[in-house]
Amino acid sequence: MVTSLETQLDQVICIQDFPVGGAVVVVKDNQVLYGKGFGKSRLGVNERAFTTDTIVSIQSISKSFTAAALLQLVEKGLLELDTPLVKYLPYFQTTDKLLSNSITVKQLLSHTAGFSGDLGIGNLICPNASDFNVFESLKAHYGITDSILQSINKREDVTKYFTSIALSHPPGSNWSYCTDAYIIAADLFEKVSGLQWDEYMDDVFFKRLKLNRTTLHVEKVQQDEDSAQYYSETDNTLHNIIKRNSNMDVFETPFPVNLLGAPLGFIYSTANNLGRYLSSYMSEHPFMSQTIIDRMYDPVWQFDNESGYALGWGTRRVESHTFIEHGGGFPGVSAYVCMAPSERIGVVVVSNHDKTPTQKICYKVIDTILQKS
Repeated sequence: MVTSLETQLDQVICIQDFPVGGAVVVVKDNQVLYGKGFGKSRLGVNERAFTTDTIVSIQSISKSFTAAALLQLVEKGLLELDTPLVKYLPYFQTTDKLLSNSITVKQLLSHTAGFSGDLGIGNLICPNASDFNVFESLKAHYGITDSILQSINKREDVTKYFTSIALSHPPGSNWSYCTDAYIIAADLFEKVSGLQWDEYMDDVFFKRLKLNRTTLHVEKVQQDEDSAQYYSETDNTLHNIIKRNSNMDVFETPFPVNLLGAPLGFIYSTANNLGRYLSSYMSEHPFMSQTIIDRMYDPVWQFDNESGYALGWGTRRVESHTFIEHGGGFPGVSAYVCMAPSERIGVVVVSNHDKTPTQKICYKVIDTILQKS
């Protein structure tokens, strides 16, 4: 007897993989092949089931949205990927002005600009950062004072903060994931386009792709009945414990909110909307030209024969298949998306617990589909 794809995926996806809740959506040829929610989006007195329409933080998957906005400027001829960033943002520099003057737009988006790694500023400007018990230790670790945080009022201020940052290696010579760089990317979008990144994403980008449950605004999310609360097995706040069973304590984490830092990781979406987003790249009529999408997918840095990083997307080649993918994580959040563009297949896994193995689930699902096809 031939087993249906839905039955096969039900067997592959274990409810035990979701410590609290989550959702999985599979798309192919602009159609939803599979969509299911697992567990709970909220625990306690407001307990709710997690659905494929539950709004949840997607964290660093947001970077692909920011990169796409800039690639649309490239498509319009307003921006060049191999041009030094300083041409567009004259106030951008690091402690080594000569070296930082050579950093290109492509290097900024591919984490090959020469920054040492995460610099702290992007996440410490979260308005509720002090709700996390690691707040003070992170400030000390990164050398970020209260006066520095108080001076950051717009994305341009984050770009100017880099004048105090030393490069760890020459631009283009190494790869180091710097989440803060994507706030500079949004500043770049604003200066080149003359538009506010937030308004463009909300009023143009999300609407054009019909992402009707995707937003930047925490108030809208929190007022929505089908939105997630976030949980961890780590006590991030020294309170809000929710006893789930005898083997595991679940702690409610502070809500992930950071409008200024939205370009690096604070977009909210749903499994269904992210499935539509992936489909928009693989459609017969994608939202950008195929030439531009191919440039977005082209690895700028290769880690090994299999894995690399392109522009806002990770890349992976296994046998005859090339995968385009990205994950997102934060206290209370784990998410992963993966596409096989040649097969026009996309998989979305989102959750409201930071220990959910979303990448593992994503890989199991896409491997199952490819084996069946």
